[in-house]
Amino acid sequence: MPTARKTTGSTRTPAPSLAALLLLCASCALVHAAAEKPFYVWWEGEAAAEHNFSNQAFSVSWLKKKEGLSGENWLNNGGKRGKDEVFAKYKIDVPADGTYNFYARKFWKHGPFKWRFDTGEWKSCGRDVGLLDSFEFQTHICANWISLGAVDLKKGAHAFELRLLAQEGEDAAACFDCFVLTPGPFTARSNMKPDQKSGLAAPGWWAFEPDPDAFGKDALLDLRELNEKEAGATGFVKAAGDGFALGDGTPVRFWAVNCGPGIVQLASAQVDYLAARLAKCGVNMVRFHGAIFDPNARDPAQVDAAFLAKLHYFIAALKKQGIYTKLSFYFPLWFDVKPAYGLGGYDTIQNKKPFALLYFEPRMQQIYKSWAKALLTAVNPHTKLAPGQDPAVAIVEVINEDSFFFWTFGEKNIPAAQMAKLERQFGAWLAKRHGSLAKALGQWPGTKHKDDDAAGGRAGLFDAWHMTADGAGKGAPDKRARIGEQVRFLAETQRDFYAQTAKFFHEECGAKNLVSASNWKTADERVLQPVERWTYAAGDVIDRHAYFGGKHSGPRASYAVSVGDTFGDRAAVLDPAAAPLGVVTTAGHPQIVSEIGWTMPNRLRADNAFLLSAYGALQGIDAYFLFAVNGPDWASDTPKFPVSVPSVLGQFPAAALQYRRGYIKQAAPVFEETLRPDDLFALKGSGAAEDQSLDALRAADAPGGGNARGGAALDPRAFLVGRVVRRFADSPSPPKAGDLNPYVDGGKKLIKSATGELNWDYGTGLVTINTPKAQGVTGFLNKAASIDAADVSFASKNEYATLQAVSLDGQPLKSSKRILVQAFTEEQPYGWRVDDAGKIQDLGGPPLNVKKIDARITFRISIATATALDEHGYRKAELKVLRNPDGSVTVMLPPDALYAIVTR
Repeated sequence: MPTARKTTGSTRTPAPSLAALLLLCASCALVHAAAEKPFYVWWEGEAAAEHNFSNQAFSVSWLKKKEGLSGENWLNNGGKRGKDEVFAKYKIDVPADGTYNFYARKFWKHGPFKWRFDTGEWKSCGRDVGLLDSFEFQTHICANWISLGAVDLKKGAHAFELRLLAQEGEDAAACFDCFVLTPGPFTARSNMKPDQKSGLAAPGWWAFEPDPDAFGKDALLDLRELNEKEAGATGFVKAAGDGFALGDGTPVRFWAVNCGPGIVQLASAQVDYLAARLAKCGVNMVRFHGAIFDPNARDPAQVDAAFLAKLHYFIAALKKQGIYTKLSFYFPLWFDVKPAYGLGGYDTIQNKKPFALLYFEPRMQQIYKSWAKALLTAVNPHTKLAPGQDPAVAIVEVINEDSFFFWTFGEKNIPAAQMAKLERQFGAWLAKRHGSLAKALGQWPGTKHKDDDAAGGRAGLFDAWHMTADGAGKGAPDKRARIGEQVRFLAETQRDFYAQTAKFFHEECGAKNLVSASNWKTADERVLQPVERWTYAAGDVIDRHAYFGGKHSGPRASYAVSVGDTFGDRAAVLDPAAAPLGVVTTAGHPQIVSEIGWTMPNRLRADNAFLLSAYGALQGIDAYFLFAVNGPDWASDTPKFPVSVPSVLGQFPAAALQYRRGYIKQAAPVFEETLRPDDLFALKGSGAAEDQSLDALRAADAPGGGNARGGAALDPRAFLVGRVVRRFADSPSPPKAGDLNPYVDGGKKLIKSATGELNWDYGTGLVTINTPKAQGVTGFLNKAASIDAADVSFASKNEYATLQAVSLDGQPLKSSKRILVQAFTEEQPYGWRVDDAGKIQDLGGPPLNVKKIDARITFRISIATATALDEHGYRKAELKVLRNPDGSVTVMLPPDALYAIVTR
């Protein structure tokens, strides 16, 4: 979300009334034709010429923050539909022939409807429509812009009509605020019209209200050239040792983002716009993360054909911009098991999510394979290739966030009928391994399970806690041995499933893409996480997820930010052990992090892209996917998981440059271990463990919220010194641990990378990059008078900020002709208000405000010009270059610009 900032009610800048900002036309469409700007046609939802909406269910008479509505009113309806269709008809006037992009502002996804102009063909808008923004009037009531696609209209008068799709007796809740037709791109900003900017900003902040990007050739900052002309131009991405290579063998890293179904379902023009924006910011891969099955179909194996068509366009649009795709299409939380699905037992438990079921249940595997085959083999009409045959589709992910070894494994989530199937498989496995099931069970007389039945061929499986170091160590002396056998069985079953699924993708679906098994955590990161990663080695790519944030409490805190929530800001630069940066890489496999983010609310987020790109490069991480894109343009609301905001997407250019171009050295290993699978199954664990770094949604599944390392011996600060590497082999070898003393000073709270290029002062809260091609600092900058790197010095009066100088032409800063200067502080929505106890009083609204930058950069190299850029990289203003007596040059950064270009 836009970053939280703690203020009191007395300091809030009052919002002017909407009437003072807008020129309203109550009875007809508003047509704007400002000089040198394209016209648009705007009409109010409540200004229908004819309608039968009740206008009572969501009346503005009781709606809070009604000033967020265009005209402070909307057309609304509620309750069950009667005999007649619910409809509204409008009269509009179009001043010129043309193709227009059509948008509506309505209440969330409520009120699926059909619409048409004049007597044209009816078009439908379902509940699955993508939302472009969100303005919350009060909890659970909001307004969102949606795109309805392109329409061709002639000059003159037209009729517009909409009808709700609700059938008689069905819910007919719907609200419509306004509509707009525009021939050009449109940035959704609450009730603002296309040519309007409020300019609203709190004292000491500036209004972040960029125009849509025209993608002109005059942009001074455009990283599209980092990508291939077309993704997959030289063939499929390959796993090359510990990293990735393009089809021609060129090593590559991926700076990437996540996009969900709402983004895929955008109108094609907006998908094109988003793809171009991402490429311009340095993105070269997108993870599509969403279900492809039809939730309304009787057959759970049926794929949503309409959605698949949208996904095809999405893949093609990314491909044109040199952006690869990773496909993630199954997550147990998306799938509710219904009685008709042939997956028995779920009527006996409250949770209907099929955790762990895919690993062992043939019917679930059959359903899954139907999805996969449809996804990988259906020809994309835009590329003329099926995704499995398209080199622009780099990776296919088998399953998201599921495992036999996480806290969800147990009777609470797996019904007795399904657990019995798995326990019979365990019984057969034990019988084969030990000669008979009775003989196997006889080895553990002190550790019996209620489901043990030697005659029936069933051996009971203990819940996840019993597989942890604590759980296995409590009970009879033979418990550890029995649990070890359980772990071995589950691990072999999980790994075999991944191997067989990869084989299915390649042989039966003809897919040539790389395969990523999963990305999940375990109940004990020291003992079980290496087992989990061993199962992933059946695929090509090793993956994990990680999140960072402060304390956040509220009814919807796991997925949203709401009035009444309480929270606390948290700075990663002060807490390196908790920062989600440490990764135990697996030798011989590329390592990716397919979900990562600094969640909201938290004002201290300017360090996220800086730290990921720096320490990801240091550790040899091959791809980061930030979670998640919020819309085609800049977000103006308060998402829990933000990407489309200046604190994240706005920081991509410098991060992508230094990460993708290798400006920061990869370190040698500071810790290496070779683990024997037999020892893992005996619960001997690893000497190194990552922090779980769970997001709030999944932390609810773990006792105490998770995020424990399980007592690993390795100092977590080692990850910030160099690489931590693990191998699996039948012949183990003693761990190789480097001496951390030259790099870690616990007394002074300093960590220096083994390369000498990165320094972390977690006492002060400052992290610096000092390489020939990239230099910068993030954290609490006002605690230091000046931060000196080899060629650049940074100084700021801002409490907390990030400042960077990065070569744009690939040359060292000393000889670079073009240098990117990037700066950021904090962000928050205008009107955001929090009391002294950390309780959110008001979410505020558009525009986002960015705290004014108060900083200077001094170059100890010759500088000719310095140019401030706007939010899309175009020339904004020339900056004064101050020549100092010692030959250095100082540039005072503008208070209201994220970027500047320095030339020599």
